[in-house]
Formats: sequence, C-alpha cells, structure tokens
Amino acid sequence: MTTQEPEISSEIPDEAPDKTEEPTDPMTALEQERDQLKAIAQRTQADFLNYKRRTDQERGMLVRNASSHVLSRLIPIQDDLERAVGALPENAPDSWKDGIKMVLQNLQAIGEAEGLTKYEPTPGDIFNPAEQEALYYQPTTDQFPGAVLSVISPGYRTADRVLRPAQVVVAKAPEDNAETSGN
Repeated sequence: MTTQEPEISSEIPDEAPDKTEEPTDPMTALEQERDQLKAIAQRTQADFLNYKRRTDQERGMLVRNASSHVLSRLIPIQDDLERAVGALPENAPDSWKDGIKMVLQNLQAIGEAEGLTKYEPTPGDIFNPAEQEALYYQPTTDQFPGAVLSVISPGYRTADRVLRPAQVVVAKAPEDNAETSGN
C-alpha cells in the first residue's frame, strides 16, 4: 500500500514588478526578471510533480479495477469446479478426478496470486452488510437477532474491496403468535 504524499503547492506569489516603477539600474531589472523566471520554473515543476503523482495513482487504480473485474468473473467458475469436485462419483476414473482437482487448484492459485481471498463468516457472528448478503431472515431463539445463522456461499475479497459478499442466513426475533392471534 502506498502512502499518499501531500500535493506540492504551486502557489508561489507573483513577484511581478510594479508597472509604475521601472528599475533604473539594469542589474536590478535582471535580478527581478531572474526571480520571476525562477518562480515560474518552480510552479511548473510543482505542477508537473503533482500531475505525475496523479497519473501514477490513476494507472494503479485502473490496474486494480481491471484485475478485480476479471477475478469477479472467475469466482462463479471456481464455485462450479468446487461443486464438481464435491460431486465426483466414487466409480469415476482417478485420472478424471485428478484432472478436475488440478484445474480447480490452478484456478485457486491464480486467484491467490492476484490477492483473492475466500472468507466465510462464522455462525453467531454479527451480520455485516458491507461483507455479507442476507438471503433471508429466519426466526429463531437460538441466536440473537442480527446474528449469522448459516453460510450459503462464501465471499471473496481482495486487499481493498469485496468482490462478492458472503451469502448468509440471518437470525431474527420470532414473532409472538399470542399477540397476533388475540385480536
């Protein structure tokens, strides 16, 4: 992670000579002109450094966005391969089983090399909408309202963003039937 450097200020006060006061000494006029040109050069250098820093940050952001976009499109394929490995029949040839497992391992290795990590909330954790998607709420007294009851599918993230939230079932307080039926 890069540290963000402060912008270099190009606000150097203009030291333009007053038009009413023409220097009589040629040396003074040259010194004033030198100071003006020096101020212009400093402003230009500061502007260039700020431009370069901004373009480097934008380039890095574009690379991260492109990588995240490709990874998010590979996640469903990884899910499908994991389900395929889990559903391999016992009587399938070992070479076929090993081949599918190898494809899955290669796909997982690519994801890991690009910074993709898989995560699953633990039942009992507090529901976090920034990293989890509640597929439905289930009334229960086993957990407090807002707790994760179970995980339907894991989530995936990179260092700086969630690519796919974990899909979970969230606890809610049971409705009291005595109050609703007593009307």
